[in-house]
Amino acid sequence: MGDIHVLVVFYSRTGQTERLALAAAVGAVQAKANIRLRWLREVAEDFTIQSVPEWKENRERMEKEYVAPREADAVWADALVIGTNGAPSELKDYLASLEALRTSGKLDGKIATAFSSGSSADCAPLFAALAQLGCVVVPSGFQPDAIENARLQGRRVAEVARALQGLVERHG
Repeated sequence: MGDIHVLVVFYSRTGQTERLALAAAVGAVQAKANIRLRWLREVAEDFTIQSVPEWKENRERMEKEYVAPREADAVWADALVIGTNGAPSELKDYLASLEALRTSGKLDGKIATAFSSGSSADCAPLFAALAQLGCVVVPSGFQPDAIENARLQGRRVAEVARALQGLVERHG
């Protein structure tokens, strides 16, 4: 079997969702997957960000530490993991950018999951959007600890991608 590639894309203002994305990435690595970790760039006005000191500090740090997701990342990936808190316009823009990949069939059969640092209800529209993009959606778990849940989710999505890859190789 070949390598499994997992793309973890997240949007985080104050670092909470970032911590969950890191945990999901660790879970994927524990399942022996290669990962790319990408941060959705801010579209908020600077004066809005300046009004929340923790947001401003995290933005400056994350701009140095992460690159934005590119189309090539989604094509490379066998599985997508998307993390957010709610439905910011950054996420809507990213999902819209994936639409071109869907129409060319490049997302068909990719494994995908989502997590939220907010309410678990935040994920329902994201799961629906991923399914509409042609992805096979893996639901999130229900661990009481959010970090552990994200780690297990990253591991689970990599394992499902590996299992699907094995089926395809055996049955073509």
